[in-house]
Amino acid sequence: MTQELENFVRQMDPQTASQILVAVRGTLVALRNDVAALNHTPETTEILQRIDAYLGHVDSENARLAA
Repeated sequence: MTQELENFVRQMDPQTASQILVAVRGTLVALRNDVAALNHTPETTEILQRIDAYLGHVDSENARLAA
């Protein structure tokens, strides 16, 4: 998750922010599935690692909202 998105989400009410994070997570999962279906190369491996990092940020932000 980019810093800009994180800042934007933190300014929203928690319910709206949670809905946006669910949508972002869904998009990232779909993108990850598409990339995972490609031939494994160093480039696709790097992209998968970046997507996983973004997913981790989204999950952390969702956990923060839930607390």
